[in-house]
Amino acid sequence: MNRISNYLPDNRRFEAAIRYALYPLLMAITITFAWFALGDRDHLSRYYGYYLLGLVVGMVVVEALHPLRTEWRMTRASFFRRDLPFLLIGATSIGLADYLAGVIVIQHSLEHPRTLADLPLLPAIVLALMAKDLLWYGYHRAAHQLGGRLGQRLWSIHVAHHLPQQVYVLMHVVGHPIDTLLARALSALPLYFLGFSPEVVFLVSVLVSFQGLVSHFNVDIRVGWLNYFLVGTELHRFHHSADRAEAQNFSAVITLWDHLFGTFYYRPASLPQRLGIEEPEVYPADRAIARILALPFRSERAG
Repeated sequence: MNRISNYLPDNRRFEAAIRYALYPLLMAITITFAWFALGDRDHLSRYYGYYLLGLVVGMVVVEALHPLRTEWRMTRASFFRRDLPFLLIGATSIGLADYLAGVIVIQHSLEHPRTLADLPLLPAIVLALMAKDLLWYGYHRAAHQLGGRLGQRLWSIHVAHHLPQQVYVLMHVVGHPIDTLLARALSALPLYFLGFSPEVVFLVSVLVSFQGLVSHFNVDIRVGWLNYFLVGTELHRFHHSADRAEAQNFSAVITLWDHLFGTFYYRPASLPQRLGIEEPEVYPADRAIARILALPFRSERAG
């Protein structure tokens, strides 16, 4: 296992600021946006696209200037031949998922009262995060570790996200559209069905998206004791390790379920030796888009 210090330039104040102040700054920007959005409760997501675009562009620039590991960074080939196609496919999938979810949510809201809508905002967010993360944890861990034909099928859906041997912000979009649809459904629909208010669902979605981007950040940001509560860069890079013993941390935002079910893995100031999967030769290359999309529909054993 490699020490992070082996890949860093000499200690300088600016590097220290990146390492310890960047995450609080990004979180402060996210909280400020969320507070601003709540001011117009009838159009909560009106400016979400601008916030997300600004956040991603800023993070990509920082990655380009201060990558943690140069071999993990985005290249012209990885962006145009892998990330961009998956971004377009994912955007289409999310658009379809949002449309279907909207129809389902509207119908459900007309027929059922919102039983948890009157909870105070902060407890409601915590409870919603716990519920959402439990569902994601179950699906995510099953996709990695469940045996039998169902486990193989789930892994064939999810493996696209683990084929790259890099981890950086825009690589977050690499994934099969079925995996994207399932993730979207697990992120939002259960919260509506449990009766949380639209404000809570929106705020949880913003936080989940933020942590998802931060988790794939190829920059040396460290949050210390917060790693025992939130899934971020230092934890999620191990989830992408090609070593199965390290490839744990199945939660999306909070580490509660990883702690309870024994899958929490944290080695401070350390890096995985190699990213990706144990046997990459068994699977399509990470830029073979058509073959990756066909994986869940293959009749033979998928992994």
